[in-house]
Amino acid sequence: MRAMTWAIFGSLAINLVLGLAIAAVFTAAPRASAAAATRCSTQQAKPAPSAAAPRPAAAHRYIVAVRMGWAS
Repeated sequence: MRAMTWAIFGSLAINLVLGLAIAAVFTAAPRASAAAATRCSTQQAKPAPSAAAPRPAAAHRYIVAVRMGWAS
């Protein structure tokens, strides 16, 4: 009976520690992403150079249209 009591309390303690570790990970993640977002917003973004993309072949456009549901 005594070993069973220790096993129950040990299992509860392990579950509590794992639950707190998971909660700490999920509460720290938004803070880290918010800090990264403020750091990125202070830097000035450089405009991307505009390059003319080559036009795809007619068959390729049809496949894209079918996949997107534009063509029936």
